[in-house]
Amino acid sequence: MVWRGVSLDTLFENVETPSDFATAHSFGGYTTNVPLWDLLGGKAWVAWEFDGEPLERAHGGPARLLVPHLYFWKSAKWIHGLELTGEDVPGFWESNGYHLHGNPWREERYA
Repeated sequence: MVWRGVSLDTLFENVETPSDFATAHSFGGYTTNVPLWDLLGGKAWVAWEFDGEPLERAHGGPARLLVPHLYFWKSAKWIHGLELTGEDVPGFWESNGYHLHGNPWREERYA
């Protein structure tokens, strides 16, 4: 599996913010919350290609947030924006009982 995209480090290179969290916004109204420390340091990308082909709509194309070290509900499909926030604002799944963070190694599935 080879993904192609841009690192969030590149997108945030000249951004100074007091915010500690981000809310990913997707077409269709879906949102998910992610701490900035889980998006930076080479941990996350906005991907638009998979295995040399444009990312298919079913897999989140034209652009998908990719946060491989967290459960995939954090890797929002059809992303169109990131909103920086000062507090951890629950997204769609988090508001419906899923864990705010979602670390699979800690079994953070449900609240």
